[in-house]
Amino acid sequence: MRIYRVCLEDVRLFGYHGLFSEERILGNWFFLNLSISKEITSEFGDNIDRTMDYGQLYAICVEIMRDPVDLLETLCEKIATRCKHLHPDFLELEIKIGKEHPPMGMMGGRSSVVWRESSLIE
Repeated sequence: MRIYRVCLEDVRLFGYHGLFSEERILGNWFFLNLSISKEITSEFGDNIDRTMDYGQLYAICVEIMRDPVDLLETLCEKIATRCKHLHPDFLELEIKIGKEHPPMGMMGGRSSVVWRESSLIE
């Protein structure tokens, strides 16, 4: 089996996600990593219609990140649902979303959530 993977790495997006009211007012920078893979069943032939267009994947992420939610898990779930709809033949999907300087007394750093799904039988 030949496997093909598309990745978005260290995408920075500004958003108003979080449980605390100040997060919804001030906003914060978030980082996002996404990878999705599927089996290669034919040659690409330099035809974008045979690929997983990372521009479309990025657009999904931007759209989902626009609407404030409480949890990073919710963002991951929504992005995963849309990516699976776009590519129902996916093999593996992984999304990592992190928040820079989370409001928990840290002098820097990030908090993050990783969401992983597989259609492979284990």
